[in-house]
Formats: sequence, structure tokens, C-alpha cells
Amino acid sequence: ESKVTYGFNRVEVLLHMIQMLMTHYFHEKVLSIAPPILSRVYQTLSRGMVNFINAQKISDTMFPFPFAQLCAISIVFHTLFTPFAITAIIQNKLWAILATVVPVFGICCLNFT
Repeated sequence: ESKVTYGFNRVEVLLHMIQMLMTHYFHEKVLSIAPPILSRVYQTLSRGMVNFINAQKISDTMFPFPFAQLCAISIVFHTLFTPFAITAIIQNKLWAILATVVPVFGICCLNFT
């Protein structure tokens, strides 16, 4: 929301602020740690940001529309033909209904998650 409204990403701004504060307090001698340890902290922050950006790329990638249509058609065929296949195998009406409803309902639920 802040990227659309203000033109920046809050995560990148916070990372920049943390790095600037660390650098400032290191030069002010508030952080009295060895430079290799501080560089390792910078490296860890950078790797975290890279992983965040990779996760963001995955979440921003849209599901392919033709594949979504294929899944929907498959679910329709599954919903239509499962009762015929189950009733040909199972003679008891209660078990046939149960063996039909559970898989169809499960696949429909998986499609919408």
C-alpha cells in the first residue's frame, strides 16, 4: 500500500534505516564490535532481503490462465463421471454416496485454496 501511495517499499526503507543506524553507531563507537562481525551482519541482512524479494516474485507470479481452465474442466468431468464409476463398483447406496461426495468435495476444496 505504501508503494502505491508514496512510491517506496517499506521493507526496503526499513532495511536501509537499519543499515544506516548500524553504520552511524559503529562510527560513533556505540557498537564496539570487530569489523568482520559487522560485515557478517550486513551480509545476513542482505541475504534476508534477497530471500524476501524472491518470495515476493513467487507470490506476484500469476497462475497460468489456460492451466486454470484445464483444472476447472477436469473438476467438472470428475464431478460428472465419479458417481457413475462409484455406483458401478459399490452396491451399497450409503457407501456409494460417501465414496462419491468425499473425493469430489476434496478436489473442489483443493481447487479453491
